[in-house]
Amino acid sequence: MSLNPHDLLRALATSERITPPSMKWKTVTPSEYRRIYEESIKDPYSFWSRVARGLKWSKPWSIVAEGSPPGVNWFVDGLINPYYNIIGKHRDTFVWSKPAIIWEGEEGDARVLTYSELDTLVNRVSSALVNNGVKPGDWVLIYSPPLIEVIATALASVKIGAPFETVFTGFGYYELARRIRDVQPRVVFTASGFPRRGKTIDTLSTVRKAVEASGFKGRVVVYERMGLPALRESEEGFMDFIKREHSVVSDFNAPSNHPLFGLHVGYSSDYRLVVHGTGGFLVQVYATSRWIGLRPRDTYYCTVWPGWITGVSYVVFGPLMIGSTIVLYDGGPDYPSWDRWWRIIEDYSVTLFLTTSSALRLLSKRSSDLVSTRRLDTLRAILVTAEPLDPETWWWTYRFAGTSKTPLIESIPDKLSGRIPVVNLYIQTETGTFITGNLVNYTFPPIAPGSAGTPIPGFDIRVVDSSGLEVVEVIGELVVKNPWPSMPIKYPAEYSEKWKSGYYRTGDYGYISSDGYVYILGRLDNVAKISGYRISPGAIENTLRETLKIDVKIYRVRDIERFEALVLEYRGSINPDEVKSAIRTMIGAISEPREVIKSNA
Repeated sequence: MSLNPHDLLRALATSERITPPSMKWKTVTPSEYRRIYEESIKDPYSFWSRVARGLKWSKPWSIVAEGSPPGVNWFVDGLINPYYNIIGKHRDTFVWSKPAIIWEGEEGDARVLTYSELDTLVNRVSSALVNNGVKPGDWVLIYSPPLIEVIATALASVKIGAPFETVFTGFGYYELARRIRDVQPRVVFTASGFPRRGKTIDTLSTVRKAVEASGFKGRVVVYERMGLPALRESEEGFMDFIKREHSVVSDFNAPSNHPLFGLHVGYSSDYRLVVHGTGGFLVQVYATSRWIGLRPRDTYYCTVWPGWITGVSYVVFGPLMIGSTIVLYDGGPDYPSWDRWWRIIEDYSVTLFLTTSSALRLLSKRSSDLVSTRRLDTLRAILVTAEPLDPETWWWTYRFAGTSKTPLIESIPDKLSGRIPVVNLYIQTETGTFITGNLVNYTFPPIAPGSAGTPIPGFDIRVVDSSGLEVVEVIGELVVKNPWPSMPIKYPAEYSEKWKSGYYRTGDYGYISSDGYVYILGRLDNVAKISGYRISPGAIENTLRETLKIDVKIYRVRDIERFEALVLEYRGSINPDEVKSAIRTMIGAISEPREVIKSNA
């Protein structure tokens, strides 16, 4: 399949509209959905103001929003206690004694922390941060696989008003060093290592190279994931870090626009820091977490790591604000076999499962027996994100993972007729949360396989052509009209330039059908989407130019399983294997090209 958006639309769009049996009595008609949606975007400020009242504010806002894009300030003059709205509010409720996090390692080990125990751990980490001189506004950086300690560290940062950045361990030391230089953290957290497919990944060595390359002079705290090696003078084990004398730390009351967290986003030129503010983000993530289906009694498993926006919004924040139980898995999906994720869902009675389209495509190529032998009756919905979900993979997921062994209304297990919704949702780091998709707990029209669902209420989603005119049933650029609460409060020039004529231009090709379904059709620019990762070609070019002194050209090509892949062409005396090795080590394996071509021209 080519990168041509017209070819992709032909592969994605069908006339099928599916109402899963479990949603038979909750599905709304297209006209009912349209009425709710149109009302929400007619006056988005009143809509989001009503939504914001679902949180507890220390001081109410005086103005819902002021300023013009991209510099819009939401909930002006409002003060909010973010930690209370995530964890503290559950005290003295049934949630306090229920599991907050169930963690499983690739080796099979498991740990469980209740909300009460998580709160205790967070207080110890926050006390240690304060004792190490971390103040409101200081940054904390985390480079680690998914661990309970990662969630506790992020929440401890929130508790004391220190913004954090979680960096995906698929990035190499050179990219990590850039992030350290950008945010200037007071403390860097990492793991001693982690297992993947039976082998140990040496995370600490990557951090040490990044510390040296960045000139970082602060503290490095090491989670004891794979034991604790000999540490250097500036390094300290996590347990030693938190076991010193500690006191109860008061929650930070944040102005609405106080920085909460940041992530580096892939643009054509490079990875750039985007920072979300406290009030607007919490309003938006709490609302969308409820709408996608999360409830206090749910057990929720998300395979996206907190190094990406989905993992931050819908692991660190949303589920805990709801009071759900999170399943964290630190391991590969295929170890020791390709049924690992399905076994986790069965073992922990998972009710909501969130993963990526690429992951499901990989799983669908394996034997269906790996799914059908597992009892997945507890699942209420399968949520999918990161890139388009083709109808073939949608139907495989719906039939094999979405049909329980127990009949339900019109669901017949022997016929694999499907039972629960498989919902594709669209998100960007800049938007902070999902902005399109069928909502299990709100607006749920019939599903259109291949689409990213309908626009979520509160987000005015359009498509414009090359001249900036709004179009329907024509391929153009997907845009968001009007501001949204979780707009970035700090952003690069590349984000500012995306605001034109009152629209935020996403950089994605889009198509809206006559009945309102949104189709995402790849990038307009040269940013790559590989297995859901938003990869900057400029970062690869810049690094190879700086380190190997070679100029390169990077091309995107379609990849059946990973959606896209990279092909790199260069001139120079160095051999292709050395170029690949440099990319893996410095930028990260997720950026490794499918092919490296040495040009003789």
